[in-house]
Amino acid sequence: MKSYLKKISYFLAMFCIIASYVSCNKPANITVYSYPAPLPSGMTPTSGYPLTNVTITGKSFGTYPNAVTVSFGGIKADTIRSCTDNQIVVQVPANAVSGRVTLKVWTHTVDSIGHFTVLTPPVVKSVSSNAGAPGDVITLKGTGFGSVVANLALSFNGTPGTVNTVLNDTLITATVPNNFTSGKLILSVGGYPVQAGTFTYLTYVAAPVYQLDFEGNLNATIGGSAATYIQGKGSPYTFIKGIDGQAISLAGYLVADGGTHQAIVLPTNAGQYNELSVSCWVYHPGNLSSTYFEPIFDFGTSNNALKNNQIALLAAAASWWNSAGENAVARYIYDINGTYQETNSITSQSIPQTGWHHMVLTASKTNHQMITYMDGAVIGTIALPANYDLTLATMDHTFIGSHSDYSNNWDYAGGVDKFQIYNYVLSANQVYTLYYKK
Repeated sequence: MKSYLKKISYFLAMFCIIASYVSCNKPANITVYSYPAPLPSGMTPTSGYPLTNVTITGKSFGTYPNAVTVSFGGIKADTIRSCTDNQIVVQVPANAVSGRVTLKVWTHTVDSIGHFTVLTPPVVKSVSSNAGAPGDVITLKGTGFGSVVANLALSFNGTPGTVNTVLNDTLITATVPNNFTSGKLILSVGGYPVQAGTFTYLTYVAAPVYQLDFEGNLNATIGGSAATYIQGKGSPYTFIKGIDGQAISLAGYLVADGGTHQAIVLPTNAGQYNELSVSCWVYHPGNLSSTYFEPIFDFGTSNNALKNNQIALLAAAASWWNSAGENAVARYIYDINGTYQETNSITSQSIPQTGWHHMVLTASKTNHQMITYMDGAVIGTIALPANYDLTLATMDHTFIGSHSDYSNNWDYAGGVDKFQIYNYVLSANQVYTLYYKK
């Protein structure tokens, strides 16, 4: 009996082995897909700049962009824009070279569907100005501009300007458009974008109510009455080279004994406006002392009860004072009939000790704000108190280079040029315009 059972077990085992072998060697049920070969019939354009879109027409392309490979002169394109069964749109790669265009769809390759000539990209080498106002004409110089005006476009931060002329493939003239904003300047040549730097909006600035140019004298260029000079125990003023022509230079006064010992005195009330802007160029080679304040200008009154109703811009304050260091400071002081209040804007920057720099202070009773600019950029902003008012008394201490209140502080040492007073608050664009045009 045992022998009989062993035989049955043996035959069952053999049967399983044979069945397993047959199952493992049964042919797989694999579906093989076959795609038709692509049949391109044309390509346009046949020349262009890198990143140009090229359209390939024909049939049997399929509709799956990832199955498509296009090469220009052996350089594979990175971007297939679109793919339908009868049209492929591909972007010429940035590093393409002239040569045959090869198309591959799935496993089918068309060795050449035509020749594509890669044009040398245009280049802007210089722009006659990087700032301007609507209606200004600027010139761009470079290479590869072509000779057809209609093929060119110039964008001022997205606003189209007018291309007037193109000469010898190397020079373009264009008119600055209305309503543009500061930003990128982009030239388009046949649809190819060329970066041409940035372009800043310059706006109209109404004339100041008072201006000194210091061309060998203290005469007012605008505003009538000339300025005068109080020397006191200080030094005589001299004239130096300014931003355009001459400028005045003040030596500073190093003895803190009160009184006025160095002051360019402007006409009474020359700066007495509640909507006020003061613009000037300064050359400040360094502080006379880290102990005292140095006013570029200080407008106030001789009225003892109102002596500190004043507004001033300091090239530097005492370094210990409110941690001002050597940074420029704008000040409004209200000291009337026993009520004393200081508003001090310690700016974010010191005036560089080399070269001329444009300084602007604006103050407004309308929005109660005082803003300081240097070289066209804001360096300080502060809220003015509700009692801000520069018209409370006759402003007969309107000084350049000295303190209006006879305080024991040393006076400004350095150059001043193109000193202007405006009876309105300059906008940021207007400040930049003054800085840019000098």
